Amino acid sequence: MFPRSHCNSLLKLLVCLSVFTLAVHAQTNRNDPNAGAGGNRGAHVIRGKIFMPSGRLPEQRIRVVLEVISGGMYSDTFSDSVGNFEFRSLPNNNYRVVVPSDGFIYEPAQEQLEVSGSVSRTFTVQIYLREKARDNSLNSSNKMISAAEFAQDVPKSAKKSYEQGLKKMKDGKDEDASMLFQEALKIFPDYVLAHNKMGEYYLRQQKPGEARTEFERALEISPKLPLTHLNLGMLMVSQKLYPEAIEHLEAANKLDESFPMAHLYLGLALLEKTPQEPNDADRAERSLLKAIALGGAQMAYVHKYLFNLHVRRKNYDKAVSELDAYLTETPNAPDAEQIRAKIGQLKKVAGSTSQAAKPK
Repeated sequence: MFPRSHCNSLLKLLVCLSVFTLAVHAQTNRNDPNAGAGGNRGAHVIRGKIFMPSGRLPEQRIRVVLEVISGGMYSDTFSDSVGNFEFRSLPNNNYRVVVPSDGFIYEPAQEQLEVSGSVSRTFTVQIYLREKARDNSLNSSNKMISAAEFAQDVPKSAKKSYEQGLKKMKDGKDEDASMLFQEALKIFPDYVLAHNKMGEYYLRQQKPGEARTEFERALEISPKLPLTHLNLGMLMVSQKLYPEAIEHLEAANKLDESFPMAHLYLGLALLEKTPQEPNDADRAERSLLKAIALGGAQMAYVHKYLFNLHVRRKNYDKAVSELDAYLTETPNAPDAEQIRAKIGQLKKVAGSTSQAAKPK
């Protein structure tokens, strides 16, 4: 057992570092001038709203992450179906509100704000999403998620419409692309790749129900297209349907294990699933490591998920090594300085607790 003073120091350092719901809470600083007698130091609220690249409100729930600017993830939540979200019971701190990319429609976005005061306050923030760059899309030729070759006896006219639709989608002309995909499906209703593309189109339009219908129709025709299992698994992760997501992501990996995003989302689904099985964390770690191995520098941010996993396990040496790896791969990352500072603090405090735990 560590001495109480060392445990308290470690808790103060690690509070807010994990994206998971951890049983780790900040200890009230008796010398903090903002800590009111009524405990208002932890009673602030951040309330926000998300706007899509088109300027419209979203039509489905969107994941939002709250980070401490000095380094670490404090909490995460999902917006409601029109973009409203809220974080409650917050202590004084400088925060970053982050909307991660969904991989289909929008780029990651963030806003910073200072939360302080001895009286409970509500702070508001608006997040305006930018359209995801086409050359970084999930269907790029570098196979972050690339369309697998699929053998069907497709009529030439249907294939022509489908290929024209692909060109339109690549140029950002989604409406024209959808019309061509629908034309292909009128000619050949069982055209699996066209159903899959229509699903991706509906995701871009924030219509998850229609997207799911198209993906499931594609799998009815052929359950052996890994890309469709992957798309459906990612969609279900966004809707917090973790057991179903795991089923489809595992199917994608069995059919073709070369998609980094399939391993990433499988790892996230395993970590978010409730209740968790004893080996879920181990399986999640293997999936996240596989994503990094396959995706290279484009998957460097996955080291942060592994960092949080090791914090959850209280394996602080491994947690530090993941942040070191993140900085090695992305030395000029926007949060590089905060990460370096956090590594130094974690090494110092973890080292002192380790020394104190040694037998006298």
